[in-house]
Amino acid sequence: MLRAATLILAKDARLRARDRSVWLFALVVPIGLTFLFSSIFPDTGELELTAGVVDLDGGEGAAGFVDGVLPGLAEADILTLVAFEDERDARSQVADGTVDAAWILPDGFSEAVAAGEDARIEVLVTAGRTLPGEVARGVAEAYASRIEQVGLALTTEVALTGTPPDPALAGAIGAAAAEAEALIAIEQETAGNGQPLDPVSYLAAGMASFFVFFVVQFGITGLLEERQLGTLQRLKAAPISPGAIQLGKLMGAFLLGLASMTALSVASTTVLGASWGPTSGVVILVVALVLAAMGGMALVGTFARTAEQAGNYQSIVAIVLGLSGGVFFPIPGDNLVMQIATRLSPHGWFIRGMDTLSTTGRWTAVLPAAVAILAFGVVAAIPAVVLERRRSSW
Repeated sequence: MLRAATLILAKDARLRARDRSVWLFALVVPIGLTFLFSSIFPDTGELELTAGVVDLDGGEGAAGFVDGVLPGLAEADILTLVAFEDERDARSQVADGTVDAAWILPDGFSEAVAAGEDARIEVLVTAGRTLPGEVARGVAEAYASRIEQVGLALTTEVALTGTPPDPALAGAIGAAAAEAEALIAIEQETAGNGQPLDPVSYLAAGMASFFVFFVVQFGITGLLEERQLGTLQRLKAAPISPGAIQLGKLMGAFLLGLASMTALSVASTTVLGASWGPTSGVVILVVALVLAAMGGMALVGTFARTAEQAGNYQSIVAIVLGLSGGVFFPIPGDNLVMQIATRLSPHGWFIRGMDTLSTTGRWTAVLPAAVAILAFGVVAAIPAVVLERRRSSW
């Protein structure tokens, strides 16, 4: 049986080697898109911000932000602090893209802080600077949050004693709130011994997981092609068991998927500097994903009458699973529907496993993700086998 399956595999391999579409989906397109997107998208791995502040208040409450938070961020190499002449200059530099962002502390800020009233910091962000804008807003929100916490305690004490608000209270609140810088610095630390998956590695892993579902379909639809061409009847007439024919087709799909992901991992690592993490963990995730792709594409293929129809169905499913799994960009954590869709997608589990592997540096950390990926493949493969046996006249 194994010898017959190997002969069928060798025959299919020669055919696929002459098929340009296989080369396109297995190597050219995923590698090309990875290179293209990595050159278009900025590297967001470093948390950097070029910004300045306009202090229209000049009080003690504002001083906590101007003299406490911002210098601390500059010393931590998170912020390149820029001086503005006035509010008009700040708005002009933000508008023309000279800086990433600007904070404006309005007049009366310290008085509002001392009185426990709503004190706002206006954040101006240059168009298109998504990550720096989020950092700038995060800095303001961290300071505001600390002001609210400390201010609540101090103003409560003032209310209980019956004394009027003291202007010095704003200074005390601002000094305590300046410790928000420490909170921002802590958020940059990573758990484990490694680093989170960087943008290039995320993109490479996403492209590999996305296109492997297109690649394995060339092997999965082999039986439909044999049936259309009339060669399946010849194979059945030969002294070859039905299991050997199916095994040969599955082996071809598995090797195609494995070769595609291996080639992309090597290319992205050597040329783009991507880091896929410990090899053992990567192998586990890759093998699990290829098997899941085979199971999923086999199930979809059972609903088609021709190889062309199966390819269309499989492409639609592959695109939906890839997009819901976040292969091109991370799925927002506040979107419940998309989070559920991501957990149902093997692509999402693959990227999650890669990120965990990169962060922890331990190959065992990928096992939960690998199990989830394999579960997807098994759930899809069982009905695919049943339906194929009913359809086939073995």
